[in-house]
Parts: sequence; C-alpha cells; structure tokens
Amino acid sequence: MAKSGRRLVSGFLAAAFFTAASPAAIAQTVQAPQAVVQQQAQPSTGVKKSVDVPAMTEWRQDFHKHPETAFGEARTAEKIDSLLRSWGLETHTNVGKTGVVGILKGPNAGPNSPSICLRADIDALPITEASATLPYKSETPGKMHACGHDGHTAMLLGAAKYLAETKNFTGTVYFIFQPAEEAGNGAQAMIDDGLFKWVHCDGIYGMHAWPSLPAGSIGVAEGNITSNTDGFRITITGKGGHAAYPADNIDVIQLAADIVTELHKYKDKEIPTEEGAVLAVTTVHGGEAFNAMPETVSLAGTVRTFSGASQDKLEKAVKDISAKLSAAYGAKVEVQYDRLAASVYNSHDQTANARAAAADVVGEGNVVVFPRTMAGEDFSAFTKYAPGAYVALGQNAGGPKTQLHNPNFNFNDATLETGASYWVDLVERQLPLVKPAADAPKTTPPGNQP
Repeated sequence: MAKSGRRLVSGFLAAAFFTAASPAAIAQTVQAPQAVVQQQAQPSTGVKKSVDVPAMTEWRQDFHKHPETAFGEARTAEKIDSLLRSWGLETHTNVGKTGVVGILKGPNAGPNSPSICLRADIDALPITEASATLPYKSETPGKMHACGHDGHTAMLLGAAKYLAETKNFTGTVYFIFQPAEEAGNGAQAMIDDGLFKWVHCDGIYGMHAWPSLPAGSIGVAEGNITSNTDGFRITITGKGGHAAYPADNIDVIQLAADIVTELHKYKDKEIPTEEGAVLAVTTVHGGEAFNAMPETVSLAGTVRTFSGASQDKLEKAVKDISAKLSAAYGAKVEVQYDRLAASVYNSHDQTANARAAAADVVGEGNVVVFPRTMAGEDFSAFTKYAPGAYVALGQNAGGPKTQLHNPNFNFNDATLETGASYWVDLVERQLPLVKPAADAPKTTPPGNQP
C-alpha cells in the first residue's frame, strides 16, 4: 500500500504527460517553444519489430472498454500482472496501491549488468465517453480512456512479450505500469512504497500519445518538455442573507470575481510573456437561490509554469491576493495550494538514446521536435532517481484532430506497432546482447605433423 501523504484534492487533474531531473537542471533557462512544421509523416526508412499487433489491439480495446480511474485500476492491474507472468516475468503488484512492475532479465544478467526502466501509465479519466457507435466504448458510466493510457499500457505489454520471447538483450528491463497519473501523484505513491529500493536503472523512459503529431512520427526534444503543474482551491466565507439587502451581507460572489480579476492582472503584469505561464480559475461554486446571497463560495484552478521563479511568484500571489481582498471585504478565506508535478526534463544522454531508437523505427525524417506543452506529467517524480527521456508518439492520420481529454478521443491502434517497436529498439540498443566469441579452430602445433 502507498504511504504517500500527498493525495490530490478531488477536482484537481494534472493533465497527462513527461520528465524532470534535479532542481538545478529544472532551474536552467527555459528555451522558447519550437513549432512543429511537419503536417504528415514522411515515407519511413525505419524498421519495425515483429511485435504482436493483433494481441496489442485486443488488449488496448479491452482496457478502453473497462476504464478505471486513479488508484482504482484493480482489473487493469490484474490483467497486466497475469500477462507478464504468462511470459515468465517476475512481477510485483500493489506498488503504489495499484501499480505493477515486471522484471525481465536477459542472458547472463548479473548484479553489475546494465538496466533500463520503461514506464506506462494505466489510469483513465472521469469523463463520459461521447461515442455511441464505438464497439468497445466504455462500459463504465462517467469514466473513459480519453488520454491514451490504454494504448500506452498495450504497447508496453507488447514490448514485454516480444523481449521475453527473443531475449536479444543483456541486463535487466523493468516494466513500470503506473497508476493515477491523472491525479498527479501515482508516481510518488510507487516511490513511497519503496520502488527505487529494489529497482535500479541506468535510465528511465516514457511515452505519450500525441494527437497533434502525424501517425508514423515520434517527437523528441531535450530539456523541459512539460510545465510545473500546480492546483489551488480558495474557499471564501462571508455573511449570507437576502439579496434585497446587500448592505447587511458580505458579498462573496463579488469578492470571488475580484480575486479572479486581480490574479489575472498580476500574472499578465509580473510574469514575462515569453515564459508562457498559465493561471486559470476553472471552477466556481456558490449560491443556491436567485434571491439569497450565499455564505460561502469556492474557487479552484491551476497554475502552469516552466521556471521555478514564476512558480514561486504565482503561488504567493494566489495566497496574498486572496487574503488581502478578503480582509478588505471582512470575509474569511482559506487557500490550499498544491505543487502536483514538476516539469518533465529530458536529460541529454537519454534524449540522444531516445532519438536514435526513434530513427531506427520511423526513419530520421519522421523524428520531429516534441512541442513543449503546458500539460503536466508526474513522470518527473521518477527522474529524481534516474535520468530520463519522454517522447511523443504521433497519432493523427489526417483530418480533424481530437485532442486529449476530449470525450471523443480514441487511441490510434495503427500506431501500436510503432510504439512497441520503439520500446524494443531502445532496450536492444541500450542493453546489447554480447554473444561469446566462437572457439578458434584447433590447429596442430608445428613439428607435430604426421
């Protein structure tokens, strides 16, 4: 069971995705976002692996049909564990409550052999699927795989199956199936359960489906890929009463509106535009009757930044502006501010490894720039323990793009082969199997000729 005391308050969702390194690395100057020019994949010169595409498709659609949200992925975890064990992997379950880790050792693997960690997130979102015709649409009301984690899970399983059958590598591969990415604390829950006390890897790698990139491409970039992701909740308590006598009340609705306005003013004035920071108030709850001023109002929202300085400024602003305006109104205020996921930082060597594997699979022309995103990803928690790289798997096959977290989103099964092949190539590149040299032919020493 997870021992994490940092559970995300209901309603805060850290959108899904990538890696952070050390605080020093994160504090580096953030580069400006780079535009992705390529609109469709180029003819591929890469080579796919003989991964089991029909099986991956079946698994992916089964996961899609039976979505489970943060820390409730019991059926998903059981299926993952069963498949891994059927291929001969050592498995560890209930890591971070519902996480699963599979361990596969290559020929002659020893305590000093190289190792690698591959991670996939397994949770769904609390979203009602819009499709009425999809044959494998969600059977769980109010839940669906709207972020591609069903595909992530299927591809990592496909890679595990292939590597277990071929064992064309040396050392150890750790397959990490992480729960609760969308809640922003699943990675930390696994860590709190002691993951890195028995998992020791030279590098950790992740992947995410990316609808804005063409199918057949893989996005790679070094440095900060995702934003620091924070969530806040502001609860204001005033004095309710009849709306006909506002002077007798403390107008928490107006106070809430003033707080929202001042927060946006502060962000626009104090945070440089080129940093691309986001402060968004996303929920407002208060009042029940049209003729009664409410006693309380609650606001919730998110802050997204790339620099630590901007993150510090905006956290302080949320607290200070809320306190100052509430005091002016004579109201009480409580502010909860949570730093949910650090910016994902792709380390230099691991990014180079990822780029080389991607080029092997899709060809150099289809390895594109991973566009920096304001989405958040708790994969960054893992990279405090091992350097990592996170890549984007193109999904778009032409036509309108259905973005992540949309009730119509559906992972593109045609890309399963690419994703699983990338995992396999990455392992075989980083953990190459060194075959023993053939015995030299025996010769008769000189002077001993018959």
